Amino acid sequence: WAEVFREGDWAALLELVRKAGPQGLIDRVRELEGADAAAGRVRLRRSKTHDDATAVFVEL
Repeated sequence: WAEVFREGDWAALLELVRKAGPQGLIDRVRELEGADAAAGRVRLRRSKTHDDATAVFVEL
């Protein structure tokens, strides 16, 4: 999110997870991976579109 896709900083990631939940984050990363695959894997430079994804959000 922050380093690979430069979609935002870690504070923006936390804001997204608070608003959309962990699945919202995973969905957004999948969109970014899909766009990279459609562009010829320019950014990720690997043979597969995505790996497994897990996100957990706990706020105390």
